[in-house]
Amino acid sequence: MGASVMTSQVANPLDIPSGLTAGHLVLAPTAPSQSAADGGAPGALANLGVGAGLVSSGGNLNAATNLQSFTASGTWTKPAGITWVRVIAIGGAGGGGGGAQQASGSACSGGGGGGGGDVTELVYLASALPSSVSVTIGAAGGAGTAATTSTTAGGNGGAGGQTTFGPYQTAFGGGGGAGGQLAATSGGGGGAGMSAVGVSATGASGAVTVTGSGNGGTGGAGSVAAVSGAGGGGSGCSASGVSSIGGFNLTDIGGSGGASGGGVTSASASNNGGNGVAHGHSAVTGGSSGLPAGGAGSSATNVTSAYQGASGGGGYGNGSGNGGNGGAGATGSGGGGGGSVLNGATPGTGGAGGPGIVIVISQ
Repeated sequence: MGASVMTSQVANPLDIPSGLTAGHLVLAPTAPSQSAADGGAPGALANLGVGAGLVSSGGNLNAATNLQSFTASGTWTKPAGITWVRVIAIGGAGGGGGGAQQASGSACSGGGGGGGGDVTELVYLASALPSSVSVTIGAAGGAGTAATTSTTAGGNGGAGGQTTFGPYQTAFGGGGGAGGQLAATSGGGGGAGMSAVGVSATGASGAVTVTGSGNGGTGGAGSVAAVSGAGGGGSGCSASGVSSIGGFNLTDIGGSGGASGGGVTSASASNNGGNGVAHGHSAVTGGSSGLPAGGAGSSATNVTSAYQGASGGGGYGNGSGNGGNGGAGATGSGGGGGGSVLNGATPGTGGAGGPGIVIVISQ
C-alpha cells in the first residue's frame, strides 16, 4: 500500500504550530478549492467560526494513537474509534540543472537550483472522511544532465510532482532549475505556491512563480517565500560563475530551494558551489575544491516541528578539472545545481529534488 504504519502514543502530535490558524480546521470536507486564502482547505473558511472555538494557534487536540507515513502512493484506511485526523502533505521538489562545458577564455554559469515544494497541514473530523482515502505522492524532480559535448549548456532539472490526500488536500511541486549557461546567468526553479505548481527555469532567467512563494534567482539567490507552506526559490548562478544560496520559507513551513552550482570565469578561475538550506535556515555546505560534490540535503525526522528536509548544495565549478555534482534535496526541498567546467572535462550533474510525503496522524 506504500505506507509504513506505526501505532503508538505520541505526546501531543496534533499540536497546531504557530503560524497555522483555526481556519485550517476542516469539519466537513467537500470538493476542494485550492487558494492562497484557505491553504487549499475544503470548507475551511466556512468553518472558521466553529474552529476558532475548538483550537487556537499553539494548542493541541490530545495525544495521537495512530500514525501512518506514506512515502509512496497508496491508500489510507481510517482506524476505528478515532475523532480527529491531522494530515501533513508535502509536494515533490524540483531538480537542479546540470553543469555546462565552455571554451577556455569564456565564462559559464553553473546549474540553477530546484524550487521547494508546498507544505499543507489540515485537521479533519474523522466522521467527515470516508473509510479510505487514496494517497498520491509527488515524485522528486529529476536531476539535470551534465553537458556531454564541448561548448554546450547543461540540461535542465525536472519539476517535482503533486502530492494529494484524496480530493481533500493538495501540495504542489517545485520547479526545476536551468542547466548551466554559456556566458550568461542560469535561472533557479520557482518554489511551489499554495495554489499552483512552481515554474521551471529553462535558461538565463529565474522562474517567476505564484504570489507568496519564492521566485527562482536570476544569477543570484533564490527568493524567500512569505506565505506559510509555500516553497522557496532555487538559486541561479552569475554569468561569471559565482554561485548563490537557495531560498527558504520565512515561517519554516515550506520546502527550501536548492543552491546553484559554481561556474568558471573567463580567466578559467574556479568557483565553489552555493549552500543549500536546512530547517531553521541553517546552511547545507556547497561544493569546494576540497569537496567536489555539493552537500546532499538531510531529512527531517520530527513531524511535529520539522516539516521538510534540507535542500541540496551546489557542485564545484572547476576551471582545471572535473566539476562537482549538485546535492540531492531531502523531502520537499530542491536539488543543487551541477558545477560547470572547461571543454574536455566532465561537468557535474544536478541533484534530484526531494520527493513528497503524506503523514496522517489520528486520535
